[in-house]
Parts: sequence; C-alpha cells; structure tokens
Amino acid sequence: MLAGLIADVHSNAVALKAVLAKLDAAGIEKILHAGDIVGYNPYPDETIELFKKKKILSILGNHDRALVTGDTSGFNPYAAAALRWTRNIMLPESVEYIRGLENIEHTDLEGTRIALVHGSPRDFDEYIYPGDAEPGFLAAVDSSILVLGHTHIQFKREYPEGMIVNPGSVGQPRDGDPRAAFAVLDTGSGEVKLQRTGYDIEKVIEDMLASHLPEELALRLRRGF
Repeated sequence: MLAGLIADVHSNAVALKAVLAKLDAAGIEKILHAGDIVGYNPYPDETIELFKKKKILSILGNHDRALVTGDTSGFNPYAAAALRWTRNIMLPESVEYIRGLENIEHTDLEGTRIALVHGSPRDFDEYIYPGDAEPGFLAAVDSSILVLGHTHIQFKREYPEGMIVNPGSVGQPRDGDPRAAFAVLDTGSGEVKLQRTGYDIEKVIEDMLASHLPEELALRLRRGF
C-alpha cells in the first residue's frame, strides 16, 4: 500500500492541488497530514474542502489550535495577522472541521503503525529539526513510523526501532527549496521517499497581496525560506 505523507499545508490550496495530483498519479490510497491546515495563505475554505474530499487524516497544528482558541500570543506579527484574517473569512463549517481534530493520531496501514504529531511526542509545539530526532520518540508513541511537521524542513531518520519523517511543508517550505514538499510511504517495503513538486507560486502571491495578507508572507514563497 502507498500512503502520502504531508504537513503544513497552511491554506495553500494551489500547492496542495499540485501535491494531490502527484499522489493520485502514484496510486496513493491514503493521505496523512501532520498538522497546520490553515494560516499564512489565502485559501482556507478551499483547502479544507480538499481535505474532506480526499479523506485526509489530519491532526491539529499550532496555527489550527490558535484559530479555534483565538490565542495568537506566541506568534510573530505576520503569522498573527494572517490568522486573524483567516478566522474572519472562514466559513463556520470550516472552523468546526478544525475544532474536531486531535493533537495526536495513530493509524495502522497494513500492519504498519503510524503516529502523527505536529511538534514532538513530549511537546506538540516543539520544533524538531533533523539533528533533534531521536528513536525514543517512536517508543513514546508506540509506533514504527512517526510523522512530524512544524519546522517546514523535510527529512527522514531511520533507526532499528523505525523511522521519523518530516515530509516538509506543502504550503510554505523553509529549507531553501520553494517547491511543495511531501513524501510517499510504501508499507510493503517500509520505504519512504521524500519528494517535491512545483506549483504556481506567483498566483498565490498575487492572491495574498490582493487579500491584504502580509507582504513578507507572500514574498517568502519565492525564496522557500
């Protein structure tokens, strides 16, 4: 079975559609998302509709939690402004969809136990960079594969106990590559392939500026950082 691993879509429906097209072409049967459906970008309702249509299993990210609580005290001014904008324009049913998500999810795909956490098992908002990953995280979630998000940096680390994967960000990469990031898991072989795909960044920038979202958030899409 092939499964798609994604994270940090951040309301970028244009990038998500490009990733979904790649996953569909690969014959993906299930998609797992490691948090932050909304924030930053200008298409929250459309993004959530795609999640519903594709039956994507998702958890809450820190932006998702802030959306439903209204607490943006830990966010930089750009992120906080984007969240206020998002909350003001979202449909009530989209907000309720986010409200119904959990902080952690487990799923079993053909005998492969997978856990989804946005930050880390010890702190849902902790930033885990490639050098911070440790096999003890796998024991903490009782899974052979742990999928993380939050940093927007793509990596995988393999251990005798299993694998920790951050598929990177679909909607706002921060590793210097502006292309949308994702990964594909083959449950038969246990292999995870990290992948990228281009999308129409200029359209997203144009729509962000037209929506009066912070210019810095728009322009950083070109830099991939």
